[in-house]
Amino acid sequence: MQEEQKLEEARMGEEAALELVELEKAKCRAAMEAAQRIAEREALKRINAEKKALKEAEERRKIMNSRGQDFRYRWYPIEEIEAATENFAAARKIGGGGYGPVYKCYLDHTAVAIKVLRPDAAQGRSQFHQEVEVLSCIRDPNMVLLLGACP
Repeated sequence: MQEEQKLEEARMGEEAALELVELEKAKCRAAMEAAQRIAEREALKRINAEKKALKEAEERRKIMNSRGQDFRYRWYPIEEIEAATENFAAARKIGGGGYGPVYKCYLDHTAVAIKVLRPDAAQGRSQFHQEVEVLSCIRDPNMVLLLGACP
């Protein structure tokens, strides 16, 4: 009798353990399915973000090609430069170089120096553009940081 009772208890314990195993398997399956859905959602977000970035890059490339040059710096419209320098006011002038005057003002909430190329500096124009291209590629604590230009 005792053995039968122990056998019955063991059988019931085994059934309870199997039920627990099934419950754990179901929880595991549910967690894996949820993780799969999240992964698929994240993959779709990544794909959409990549498509958006490619589209924006293509738009930027078209704009750059329409200007006829490949700019590696921010392009500021002349109206923004004129507004910042108060139409190149003498009070904003901080110096003058061989190619033209330099003005101090604020662009994008940042104190900047704006170097203006004189219209009569024919040879200076190519050197000015070369200087802008070089400065747009350099990041050095001892060099001026080029924020942008207005070609």
